[in-house]
Amino acid sequence: MNPVKSKKYDFDITVTDNTYAGELALPYVTAAVTGAETITNNRCRLIEGVVHKAVISNLGLTDVIRAADCAGTDTPGNISLTEQIVTLNDLMVKETICRKTIFPTFIAAQGRMRRDGQIPPAFAEFLLSSVAAKAGESLETLMWAGVATTFPFGLLSDNGTINEAGINASAMQDFGQVQTAATFTAANILGEMDKVFAGVAATPGIMLKPGAGFYIGYEAYAFFQQAQAAQNTGAGYNQDLSGASYLGYPVYPTAGIGTADAIAFTYPDNIVVGTNAYTGNEAAALIPVYQYDGSDNVKATMNFAVGVNVAVPTDGVVGFAFA
Repeated sequence: MNPVKSKKYDFDITVTDNTYAGELALPYVTAAVTGAETITNNRCRLIEGVVHKAVISNLGLTDVIRAADCAGTDTPGNISLTEQIVTLNDLMVKETICRKTIFPTFIAAQGRMRRDGQIPPAFAEFLLSSVAAKAGESLETLMWAGVATTFPFGLLSDNGTINEAGINASAMQDFGQVQTAATFTAANILGEMDKVFAGVAATPGIMLKPGAGFYIGYEAYAFFQQAQAAQNTGAGYNQDLSGASYLGYPVYPTAGIGTADAIAFTYPDNIVVGTNAYTGNEAAALIPVYQYDGSDNVKATMNFAVGVNVAVPTDGVVGFAFA
């Protein structure tokens, strides 16, 4: 009697993901970072190639003019070197996307699409680009409001909420502080901006910086537009969102400030954003998990690092309902 022989079956599944690292990841990671409105619209100073920390050095000069004499000696304390540190926060995107959700849009753009086999390059690029765009929106909020565990040092807060405690622990904590109304409306917004401008006038050097202007949330910006229209001092409700100004200074609608009743006056070169772009430490990947778990899902991941600070800690004013 012949022994029963077992037949060998090979159930190994080879899954090839689309992984992009270093320069190959740049188109997607850069899109995620520059998707933040403040960066896209050049309302900050962007420093790329930061590995972990970046040092911003500033030379402080005071009372440099004196009566003419023969000595010409420097008075101690007239010149000081200050440093500000931009520390990167390691961030990642890890999204599970059902192909059924995004197929209709892609098919409409491409005309046809197969659901078997590996992810077509065009579909991979479409997915990563879509995720990168959404990541940019989230990054804008992190940059301004921060999050205690993810981005613990934002421009106007460290805890995800722009409030007094958050402002006093943020990158703008040493800005001049002006008491403004607890709630902005179309009736009071111009008066509140006047208060901030009066605070800025106490340090007139800020007013001379290129691009110096008001950073406000979109809700406050809508009130500003209504107030301008009511006074017939602007182009009204149809004014370009990027072209408004007040008292001769630009007004920057800023998504990262959200609906917070806060106003920051400073200049773009004073807001510093550091990223690890071009260091080779950034990565993006698209993993076809549908090939081995029976689902219809794809996972999109990105790894990058971003940090913020201000270059000159006192070059600005924040208006808020401080206690």
